[in-house]
Amino acid sequence: MVDIIVRFTVLAVLVLAALNALHAGMVLAGLARHLGRHARFGIDLWLPVFTSPADVRTWFGTWRTALGSGDRALAALRAGARTVVGRHLYLALLSQTWALAVSAMTV
Repeated sequence: MVDIIVRFTVLAVLVLAALNALHAGMVLAGLARHLGRHARFGIDLWLPVFTSPADVRTWFGTWRTALGSGDRALAALRAGARTVVGRHLYLALLSQTWALAVSAMTV
C-alpha cells in the first residue's frame, strides 16, 4: 500500500514539475519577446561582459529599468514568474514532506 502511495506521489510531483518547467519557459519567452520590442535592450542585457564594477552597476540598472516599467504585459509576466517560483517551492516542500512521512511509516 505504501509503495502505491509513493508511486502516485512521485508521478504527481513529476507531472507538476513538467508543467512548471513548461510555464517557466513560457514566462521566459514572454520576457524575451517583451525586451525584444525595445531597441536599447539588446544582447548585452542577456550576455553581459563586465570590465569594471561600473559595468555591473549599469547592467543591474538596465535590468531594473526593463523590469520596473508599469506595462500590463510585464505585470502579467511578473505574476507568472511568482507563480512558477511558488509552485516550485510547493513541490519541494511536498516531496520532502512525503519523504519524511514514508520514512516514519517504515521505521
